[in-house]
Amino acid sequence: MILLIASKKDGSSMEMASKLLEIYSFKKINDSLYKYKNYNLKFIDILHIYQNMESLGDDVEKVIFLSKHSSQANVKSLTVHPIGNFRKAELGGLDNAIVPSDPVGMGSSLRYIKANYSGDYFEITFEATHHGPYMEKPAYFIEIGTSEKEWKQPGIADLMVKSIIEGEKKDFGNFVGVGGGHYAPKLSSYFFENQINIGHIIPKYVHGIISEFEVENAVKKTPECKGFLMDAHGTKGRVKDMIARIADTYSLEVLKI
Repeated sequence: MILLIASKKDGSSMEMASKLLEIYSFKKINDSLYKYKNYNLKFIDILHIYQNMESLGDDVEKVIFLSKHSSQANVKSLTVHPIGNFRKAELGGLDNAIVPSDPVGMGSSLRYIKANYSGDYFEITFEATHHGPYMEKPAYFIEIGTSEKEWKQPGIADLMVKSIIEGEKKDFGNFVGVGGGHYAPKLSSYFFENQINIGHIIPKYVHGIISEFEVENAVKKTPECKGFLMDAHGTKGRVKDMIARIADTYSLEVLKI
């Protein structure tokens, strides 16, 4: 079962949840739970970044969080991203702890959005791994940024939820993304142009503090990881050295772009 989480404190989340119930034949189980095929839609009362879920049942295959995207620079974006913290947990989750990523799910959603969005108002991109909640099931956030003006635009919430249900799952190789800024522009561009999926993304702003153990953990929490996709110019030397050692230990590829 795929668990979809909608937060009642998040306007974009509720807009997407409304579209799910409008477009697909979800059956109401109770006031906070709806079911459609292999999907459960659950409404929660708090912001999802603080909703740690360490004890999800064996029937839960993965978790997808419907969310707004917050940007201090007011970036208008349609994004997906893996979850966790490579530093102190300031926005939910646990310190220096990441969640298993879902490269195939994120990739199918983002490719669907790219293929079916015809405007130029939004940027369509990955974001680096960041914030909570913590769990031990594969998970990702799908987000509309940054305000009610964006998530109320005709067709946008519809597009986002259709990307979850109708996106084509591509069994390409899964890689850990490394380097660049928060929106990983070089990694995102490479993804759209090549047969590849991306799991965890380690941005340059944590390269000064991240440990080799954490880089190795990003590999372990990117299912069937084949290697690293590296923004070479946007990766610090100490992290390049870590990647070289880890790649040698686990016989992983290093794709430099």
